[in-house]
Amino acid sequence: MTVEPSLTRRSTLRATTAATGAACALALVGCAPSGSSGAKGRTPAAIPTGGTPVQVGKVSELPVGGTAAATAGDVEVMLFRPDETTILAYTDICTHAGCKVAPDGADFKCPCHSSVFKGSDGTVVSGPAKEALPRYAAAIDGEWITVSV
Repeated sequence: MTVEPSLTRRSTLRATTAATGAACALALVGCAPSGSSGAKGRTPAAIPTGGTPVQVGKVSELPVGGTAAATAGDVEVMLFRPDETTILAYTDICTHAGCKVAPDGADFKCPCHSSVFKGSDGTVVSGPAKEALPRYAAAIDGEWITVSV
């Protein structure tokens, strides 16, 4: 005699819970930092701390209080001009999950998870990011903005 196992509420609930947990785990894998191309960039720890100054744009193109994206060699950076004589440069890589941040008024915003960073010092205005954007050395050299990469 063969007894057919019956499907109980408890066994159905266990199976459903296990399947839901597995689906959630797979969905979260997409939020993990990676070195893949696309919107992801290098990790902040991989950013060089100094190097050769590279011209990235004209001072006249970045108004006081403004932000901009620029490229220094093969490195993409975010710029902020707090006053007539100062330029600040930051990585374009969000410290939360490695997505590329973009200028947003006087700040920088990550399109992946909506972290916002102050242009004036790179600190986090709103998260989920918890760490400030790392800075590059930047300067005004005549009519040019230079960033050392």
